[in-house]
Amino acid sequence: MYSESIVKSVMNQECGERTPLIASRKKRWMPMRIWICVMMFTACWTSYACRLQIPILVVPMIREPPRNITNDGVCFVDDGARRRRDVFNLLDPGSNLENYILEEQDDKVLRSLHRRQIEARPPDAPIELFSGQPFDWTPTVRGQLIAAYAYGNVPGNFIGGWLSLRYGPRRTVLWTSLVAAIISLVSPILAQLHWGALLFSRIIVGITGGVIFPSCHTMVAKWAPPHERARFLWSLLGGTFGTILTYPMIAGIAESMNWESGWYIPSILMLVWIGVWAIVAFDSPNEHPGITVEEKEYIITMQAGTVRPEKPKWEQTPCRQIMTSVPFLSLVTCHFGNLFLLFFYQNSLMLYLTKALGFQLTRGGIVAGLPWGGRMLFGFFFSWAGDTIKQKQIISVTLLRKLATIFSHFIPGVFLILVGYVGCDFVLANVFLFFALSFNGAALISNLSNNQDLAPNFAGFLYGIMNTVGTISGMIIPPIVEEVAGKHGNPIDRWQILFWMGAAVCIGSMVIFLFGGSGNIQSWNELRPIDGPREDVEAGQTKKEPTDTTQT
Repeated sequence: MYSESIVKSVMNQECGERTPLIASRKKRWMPMRIWICVMMFTACWTSYACRLQIPILVVPMIREPPRNITNDGVCFVDDGARRRRDVFNLLDPGSNLENYILEEQDDKVLRSLHRRQIEARPPDAPIELFSGQPFDWTPTVRGQLIAAYAYGNVPGNFIGGWLSLRYGPRRTVLWTSLVAAIISLVSPILAQLHWGALLFSRIIVGITGGVIFPSCHTMVAKWAPPHERARFLWSLLGGTFGTILTYPMIAGIAESMNWESGWYIPSILMLVWIGVWAIVAFDSPNEHPGITVEEKEYIITMQAGTVRPEKPKWEQTPCRQIMTSVPFLSLVTCHFGNLFLLFFYQNSLMLYLTKALGFQLTRGGIVAGLPWGGRMLFGFFFSWAGDTIKQKQIISVTLLRKLATIFSHFIPGVFLILVGYVGCDFVLANVFLFFALSFNGAALISNLSNNQDLAPNFAGFLYGIMNTVGTISGMIIPPIVEEVAGKHGNPIDRWQILFWMGAAVCIGSMVIFLFGGSGNIQSWNELRPIDGPREDVEAGQTKKEPTDTTQT
């Protein structure tokens, strides 16, 4: 006797469908859509590894100019030693470690300063691998190198939305990731040629990084049943997981080996991952050769009425309706505030921890990764809660998205303000930084899900536009940080100004979304006929197209 799945497979093949018979003979121990989640998770992980190399490696790559560390407001010898002394005394009031810690801290700072005085690489020196020599570049150059990724990331997101729409996310991610890995592999050589060559290469890497998230949102729209969508989006926190590992990994490589190895090792690992992506990832259930018939039918049935199985053509994309949609423009503003917070952490947290609070590079890398771990943990809880609320229809999707911004935008803004007032108290500073980013995990059910609500057929394209605008924050934050704090030696009071700025942008964008945001499926989500009547094409809908409905 043949099983029902085999009979279905044979009938489908007779009807012309390309469903492999072998794929349905036995049930997989893990659904194929979970494998797709894993691949999207790792895609974001490797993308963030490329993104974060510069914010970490500029610390050992650029020679720090000599300065008086006792009168510039930076937490170094005395304050840092006493803070550590207080921690030991709290743990063991009878401890005699106070003098030892003070002396040890003085020695560490002197050794750190000695390393910073290593002779910088001469501009006309020949190319030399693994020399570990720093460059004598200015703080302005450092800010531009950090911002360069965003210079490419801004147009890269729009390009990524278009490429994933035109060629599919699988090929788009594959080829752009290959370009990013090769460029990162040769970055130490480019840096020795001229800092301008390194800056240009970072712009190219930024373009490739901009492709990842629009492509993954396209895959979420094609692979996720509606009640699993928030958990699918949680897989995009692979970038957060990559941050957790990248900070201590690259910082540790640079400190124990040399800064050049901080470029080589992640790039080689990324090349290995690219091969796995080419084998496992496919654009949709209809195209995957290894999915079972039951799972494919389940996904397509659950998505019926909201997601079309065919890929929309560029001529079917309602650009005018998208750019004049109040709910979408409110979402873009909310997303900008979210990315302002994330870029502030990615591009500036290492500088704050190492230059203002006085952490060593490796220790600073570990501490910088902790808030991202909190974001993953909180994000998992919020995604589960969001899917549960939608499935049980406790509240409307619109209200769910707006309430979520309180956790993803307002609470992080409050914690950022608090960080600016703790001074050199490194325990409180890091606790507040941890909770500020952890609560931002709620973005999974606010701005990071809302494009799927408005138009799942164009989710990747919408996210490309959102990220194009949002990543402008990555262009402006590094120069602002260097202008406000870097040029003054990174004193605590200057960082207080920066924390207020980050909080204002985060909370202000939330207020705009509260007034203009929506969780309704928009009328322009439906694919318009290419050869239909002109008045229907211009309106972005046909006469049979339904009005907006609330997705629950």
